Amino acid sequence: MLFKTHGILGINARNLLYIRPYNKKKAVELADDKIKTKKFLEARDIPVPKMYGVIKSKEELEKFEMEKLPNSFALKPNFGYGGEGIIPIINKRGSHWIKVNGEKITKEELNDQIVDILDGRFSISNVSDSAFFEQLIISHDSIGKFAYEGLPDIRVVVHNLIPVMAMLRIPTKESGGRANLHQGAIGAGIDIAKGEVTYVAYKHKIIDEIPGVGKIKGTKIPFWDEILMIASKAQLATNLGYLAADIALDKTSGPLLIEINARAGLGVQIANLAPLRRRLERIEGVKVTTPEKGIRIAKDMFGNVMEKELAHKTGKEIIGAEEEIEIILGEGTVKIKAAINTNYERTVIDEQFADEMKLLENHDAYDDEKSTLKLKFSIRSKRTQTIADVEPLKNTKYKIIIGNRDLKDFLIDPSKSPVKDIQISKESKRIKKELNYYEIDQQIVDVSSKLKLLYHLRPTNLEEEKKKFFKDFKYNPQFKYPELRFDPSEVYEELEKIETDDTALGKVFQAKVEELKGQVSLMESIGKDEFTEKSIDLFGKPGREVLEEVEAKMKKIDSIPKDMEGTMKADEVKKRFDEVFKKYKLKNWKAKLKDDLVADCTAGKRNRLLLRKDATFSEERIKALIVHEIETHILTAENGKNQPYEIFNRGLANYMETQEGLAIYNVTKRLHYGDKQNYRAFALVIAIAEAQEKSFVEVFEKLLQGNIPLERAFRTAIKVKRGLTDTSKPGCFTKDLIYYTGMRKIEKYVEEKGDIKDLYMGKFSLEDLETVKRMEGIKPPKYLPEWLSM
Repeated sequence: MLFKTHGILGINARNLLYIRPYNKKKAVELADDKIKTKKFLEARDIPVPKMYGVIKSKEELEKFEMEKLPNSFALKPNFGYGGEGIIPIINKRGSHWIKVNGEKITKEELNDQIVDILDGRFSISNVSDSAFFEQLIISHDSIGKFAYEGLPDIRVVVHNLIPVMAMLRIPTKESGGRANLHQGAIGAGIDIAKGEVTYVAYKHKIIDEIPGVGKIKGTKIPFWDEILMIASKAQLATNLGYLAADIALDKTSGPLLIEINARAGLGVQIANLAPLRRRLERIEGVKVTTPEKGIRIAKDMFGNVMEKELAHKTGKEIIGAEEEIEIILGEGTVKIKAAINTNYERTVIDEQFADEMKLLENHDAYDDEKSTLKLKFSIRSKRTQTIADVEPLKNTKYKIIIGNRDLKDFLIDPSKSPVKDIQISKESKRIKKELNYYEIDQQIVDVSSKLKLLYHLRPTNLEEEKKKFFKDFKYNPQFKYPELRFDPSEVYEELEKIETDDTALGKVFQAKVEELKGQVSLMESIGKDEFTEKSIDLFGKPGREVLEEVEAKMKKIDSIPKDMEGTMKADEVKKRFDEVFKKYKLKNWKAKLKDDLVADCTAGKRNRLLLRKDATFSEERIKALIVHEIETHILTAENGKNQPYEIFNRGLANYMETQEGLAIYNVTKRLHYGDKQNYRAFALVIAIAEAQEKSFVEVFEKLLQGNIPLERAFRTAIKVKRGLTDTSKPGCFTKDLIYYTGMRKIEKYVEEKGDIKDLYMGKFSLEDLETVKRMEGIKPPKYLPEWLSM
């Protein structure tokens, strides 16, 4: 270290010089009470995590409805310290929750933890306490990637409204995922001016890199000015003269103040290789009226402090891993970026570049036999004359690499300008961070929940265009669509950041990532010429063999069964469906009437089975929908909730073909259907094939020729022409091909002695079945149709 004890702030000095004079009892009591602090600061526009609920007694615990909590949250003690007693929950699976580390916790275990909190087990003075639930912060990728499971945070020490010193606290396996240095977390000093990591401390020692992660020196902290502003404003609001503000970076919300500390530890000095007391003394008496002024002073006084001290003590200037140099020629100079690399003993210049600069023509300077060149250049105004090797530099963007022999007058800080493209020797290894599959699962589910493909493909003017069409059957509807409810570039960025591996589960995750990219691309193309091509990329198109097979089946159907088109209204059907939910003890599911649905009935999100308000149904159709929607799609989705990963509830890549195929197969077997009753699946294939080259009107007329009822023909034409604005043009949405192709694949699966029950484990494709069976923790289906479980 550059200091021994000069200027270091010890505990006694901290208490005597800063806590007692500046931190009044009332302000300290506020800081110790996390619930009051958060409410107090939130009311003053300082961003804090959302609070979901507070439990102050065992009586309140008995009445508390945990079912109303969101799927992810953090349970914390109000007067806790050192990260003790906190349980971060990332998701819910059936009757239990999943912790960030993947462990399961039941409601009873959660209640036990709350009782321990109420009894004061985790409080500062072992006195009775309150428990509260708040937003689970998902760390920003820029710093979250360095942590072992837990939440890294930035601690900023503030005095006199001036951010004096800061560090990034990184949880480790040893610290149990907590960001507390005394428990084994890592502290990384941060340059106040630039928001860059300077030094890394672990157990009171400076280390070069984090084991299992690598070097983090030079990492820029996002939202740095905002972080300093939050810390300074927190001091102004709370009237604590000396405090440490702990701020986390949430992936979506940005910086959030998670805690203020009136008795902050002093490990920040080691992480910054700088004595805290000296800095505090420098600002004593400085008049600061606003947080903005305090931040400006901090940056001027404390930015690049270590660099300045090193330069002063050694007489050597600090340079980075990349520097602009001036090559001194016979006539003038040439400026060029050079790599600074002490792994090279001598400076190396690229042969082709040297030739272009006509350096090789100077026989006094160039030794052809030894391939060396006398070279003059300057770095940071310091001139150097050297003998450089001349050779091709193929694996780097640099035309010159400055070697160790010519760097004796400099100190090198690789974090100042990290060089990424110089070839690394085979001996240089970096340990890859172990993947957290639960976090990957959540990342994928978060993206998937934003997209809402069918919502974006539902015309906003459907009813208006329907009226026009039924007045004139030669009219091609002109559809309008809702604006995208997400930013495609942000979603692409989120998907690109999801890391997977070559394990079976990793490949399943990666396949889903690629499918989601395809969905985003498809939605971006709504109303554009490339829409059909994007749809085919995702869902395929009817081949000649499939089309001929379907057309042959349709020709054998002399008439559509009358009992398929009924008179029972949607509100009556709703009651029937709700009774079926009760039978299967699916208390969270309900049927709901909805306007403007393209389909008559579909299983929606948030545990709702949606019915088109103006639809009518026959008894036979109701029975078919119960099998199709409830006893196939919904039971499978519920079983998916019992699996270790939520993606089994949301759906793996290409799951829809298997799900729809299974639904049609079940209806066919359960209700003894033949081709006549499955005409809808056949009609969709024909409509898709026709729509690729024909208009809406032509598709509609083709369906009528196949004896499809008028309303059904219109609905089918909409299904395949949605995604186009002008439906007079060729093109279509090909997704509904999967009903027929999925049914054929299920039939083949059963013929080959496959067990239908296996397909109820969750929403996945038939092709992934064997992979799913081999996955650790996969459970057999809890819910099965009563006629299948007999």
